[in-house]
Amino acid sequence: MTENRVIRLKSRPVELPGPEHFDITADPRPEPGPGEALIQIEAAALSPWQGQRLKDFRNYTKPFAIGEVIDGDTLGRVMQSNAPELPVGTIVAGRLGWREWAVTTPGAVEIVPEGQSAETTLVTLSSPGLTAYAGLNAAKRGMPGETLVVTSAAGGVGSHVVQLGLMAGMRVIGLAGGEAKRRIVEEKLGAHVAIDYRAPDLEQQLAQALPNGFDLFYDTVGGALADQIFEHTAKFATIVLVGRTAANNSANPGADLANVRVPWGQNANIIGFNRYDRPLEWAEARTRMERLAAAGRINSLVSWAEGFEAAPQALQDMLAGRNVGKTLVRFHS
Repeated sequence: MTENRVIRLKSRPVELPGPEHFDITADPRPEPGPGEALIQIEAAALSPWQGQRLKDFRNYTKPFAIGEVIDGDTLGRVMQSNAPELPVGTIVAGRLGWREWAVTTPGAVEIVPEGQSAETTLVTLSSPGLTAYAGLNAAKRGMPGETLVVTSAAGGVGSHVVQLGLMAGMRVIGLAGGEAKRRIVEEKLGAHVAIDYRAPDLEQQLAQALPNGFDLFYDTVGGALADQIFEHTAKFATIVLVGRTAANNSANPGADLANVRVPWGQNANIIGFNRYDRPLEWAEARTRMERLAAAGRINSLVSWAEGFEAAPQALQDMLAGRNVGKTLVRFHS
């Protein structure tokens, strides 16, 4: 019987995960039952929430159990089908996890239009692009001339936020780690100001870029960087908290954001955003991002890792900020 390699959680990391925290095991390849289809998974998208779920602390998502197959967004091809809606050869996208083969039903996956790239499917029209749009929409602001600050601006979500902010006519300040990423944010994405948050003169650069503070702060990082940016909150600003990778990567993932003194004093509106409680915003985001993608008005930044067994190391690289844009892993081509 053909093997089906899967990747399971072996042990919980204290800080960043590495290959040592995962097991690659071989299960029998599953067979589709009535109304089901067998999918060969070709690519997987890696996300910060996967790193978050490796640790056992209270959050909006349940931790992975030891021995559980790592869940995640994937792209695959129907190889065998007992479901008329999913004929052999159809490309589908769905949350099928870190496995080479998966059995699914038509309701659990989306059919990918012919010719649509993996990058568009797994990035712009998946969690990164939709989170960017829906998170900005939740802020209920973004007027031309207002100042938007974006952390992880060269990441999967942040790079889309930068582009959407520019489309809205906002003055966009993007922060990224390292000079190479800073230049991507400035030159490729077009941010008005791009800052390397690792620079020794970070505070001076923030003060220069934000003489009147920010009107909107879209944050996916949390931690000390967010605390420092909070010092530049304008009156009645809006802060959208979308992620907390700095805390999730630390030895104390339950602690975050020590500085709310200035946002409080400035009467800022702080909004927590996660997609799972916002189905209507998510649906609207999908419609809008499909239109932008079809018109060629928005681009995806992507880093590819090659090979099924590369997923654990690629996850570490993504969480450590070594990659540009969304990290995708090619399981099979």
